Amino acid sequence: MLSKETLNDEILKEIASVGGGYGRKIEYCMEKIKRIKRALYYLEKRLKREKGKIPKLSIRLSVSLRKKMKLYKEEAFKYRYYLIIYRESIGLTNHRAVYEIYNIEKILKNES
Repeated sequence: MLSKETLNDEILKEIASVGGGYGRKIEYCMEKIKRIKRALYYLEKRLKREKGKIPKLSIRLSVSLRKKMKLYKEEAFKYRYYLIIYRESIGLTNHRAVYEIYNIEKILKNES
């Protein structure tokens, strides 16, 4: 049988693990969004250098990257929502820090 102290430690580890899991998923999505935005920026610069000759491959790549970015954006918002619900379930009601740390809106700013 587990002692009360050991049980409390296990519960705290589980709480931290679940919350941290959501955080890792949000960070992963945010990093992917940043990379895709950087790729789109360089693709757009390359297209401007081409001066009117837009290769079909570049258009397909741009569309594909934008679709992926949309999926990662939806995932990031979903997991941030889950994190907030999880925090409320354990009694934490001030979520300002969550919005500051996982500021998805900031990385999406100036989205084309």
